[in-house]
Amino acid sequence: MSGVNEFLNQAQAADDPMQAPLSDTTVKGALLCRGILVEGELKTLNLPPVKKYLGPIHKGALGEIYGLRGLGKTWFRDALSLCLTRGLDFGPLKCKNHAGVLIIDGEMPLHLLKERSALAAHTGEPLSPLDIVSNEYLYTLGGPVINLADAEWRQAILDTVRRAGDRWDVIFIDNLSSFLPGISENDSESWGPINAFLLELRWMGKAVIFVHHAGKSGDQRGTSGREDQLDFVWKLTPTPGHNPQDGCSLEATLTKSRSLTGAEAAPFSFALTSDPDGGLTWVTSGVKESRREMVIALLGNGIKQNEAAGAVGMSKGYVSKIKAGAIRDGILEKNGTTFTSAGRVQYGGIEIDGSFL
Repeated sequence: MSGVNEFLNQAQAADDPMQAPLSDTTVKGALLCRGILVEGELKTLNLPPVKKYLGPIHKGALGEIYGLRGLGKTWFRDALSLCLTRGLDFGPLKCKNHAGVLIIDGEMPLHLLKERSALAAHTGEPLSPLDIVSNEYLYTLGGPVINLADAEWRQAILDTVRRAGDRWDVIFIDNLSSFLPGISENDSESWGPINAFLLELRWMGKAVIFVHHAGKSGDQRGTSGREDQLDFVWKLTPTPGHNPQDGCSLEATLTKSRSLTGAEAAPFSFALTSDPDGGLTWVTSGVKESRREMVIALLGNGIKQNEAAGAVGMSKGYVSKIKAGAIRDGILEKNGTTFTSAGRVQYGGIEIDGSFL
């Protein structure tokens, strides 16, 4: 302890404005010694409680959403944003506090951004702001577009967020490929400045979620070191048995979560659907429930049990249990390959990939 006190005294003297100009090393050393927490001080350090927003999203959180191209990552982002600004639950995720959102969009055409804003029609009035920065709109204004590989652009974003104060709590960056042109996704060293940028936003109290593409393997493209500092990662995958031509339908799985456990951390399905009053809305359900419904729909349409198991990514044994339960509940006939009248009413309307029929 005496060594620390001696160093602190030197630092205090270094802060005296009457002293000679300090070198950068001396200033950093003075700051460092002031930042030393002696054993026991951390317990008594007065920190405000971490403000929670929605599921794993909380003040200062860093997260990622990734999935295959064309899957519906931006629809998922938009639904999350609307739930955050309206104070709505999202699938199993509970909204603790509404939050202001800034979306920084790198590739979506303006006319599609405008069309997709109709998703907000049935979500109620916003409780917090939802703002968008579009690269295409910046281009129409005659300026350069955002490039996060450029230190000046990173600083410009930090300055803008700082000036906005408490307006934005959550920032979406969609997507990395658009904002990092010419940067190798496999180069972990190139990620260093971007990681420092994200950490500074965290220290400003902002939650930041970036959107990224998955490769052919289904895992995120590029260096795995990108996940090191992240609090959570959502992997989006196609809903088994769903035909992409029928619209957006996906499953969201938390492959990493530092703070969320239990029912809220369970995978869930997300799909767009027509709203009875016109326009679009979304529906969510637990993955097990949605896969059970798909299994019953497939079996009721005469699909063989082993083919149904492969289509939904379940074991043959688990599909057999679903089949037995559906027969017992009067949803499938005893042969297990056709609907009962009640089963057709309940499950006959579920759309399945025509390639199975």
